[in-house]
Amino acid sequence: MKTKILLFILVWSQATAIFGQTVIANNTKLLVTNDKNTWVEVYITFAAQNKKNQCCATPAGLADFKFLKTVAPLMGKFKLGPKSSQVFDAKGKCFSGNICFYIAPQCPVKGADFNHGKNGTSIAEFTLNPSKTCQETFDISCVNGVNSFIKVITASTAGWVYGPNNTPIDTVYNKDLQQNAGLPGVYPVNCTTCTGTANAPCPSLPKGPVQKQAICNVQRSGRGGLVRVILQNPMPASSRSTALK
Repeated sequence: MKTKILLFILVWSQATAIFGQTVIANNTKLLVTNDKNTWVEVYITFAAQNKKNQCCATPAGLADFKFLKTVAPLMGKFKLGPKSSQVFDAKGKCFSGNICFYIAPQCPVKGADFNHGKNGTSIAEFTLNPSKTCQETFDISCVNGVNSFIKVITASTAGWVYGPNNTPIDTVYNKDLQQNAGLPGVYPVNCTTCTGTANAPCPSLPKGPVQKQAICNVQRSGRGGLVRVILQNPMPASSRSTALK
């Protein structure tokens, strides 16, 4: 009997260790990086709980990240120093929402400068650690405009693809307001369906140009590693549009 008890304890201990490793390996983390030389305020909006959402019924929220200052029930913010990063570790819980730099996501702000919403706001959207039957996804949305240049990089684990041909990819980025056509992982301005502008939310901004194919989402069936959302320095003036029409 004593031998059986010891054997049970040994097997249970090994199973616990293996389980612990599995949880760590299958937990995708989000890393937000400020690549600029000045402090920036970062806003994160969380997905709401929804029992009908089979992929992410009870997502992570404000209570899971103590460093956030509450802005609204589903929105928090924090300040990020120059050349600094902040990790979001949902510890395996479904983590879905978006990241916006400088101000909360919104359409153009009258009288604002570029970063504070003159041309609306660009955001990084993501769903990480969903239920096993669902894919992880991310994109950069310029549907509400552009106020920052964002790069999203995947690290540690491969398997990310986009488009009708499931093309492998590890980096996406946005350009200025009407220069995002052809860029994988990016929704152009007012392009709510990627290839169309149905119910465009920002009537004072132009529409598109739209993507010619459904390339706006990046997804994978795997888990683990990092998804890095990086606030970049301004792009060269030659690659930016100078005015709205």
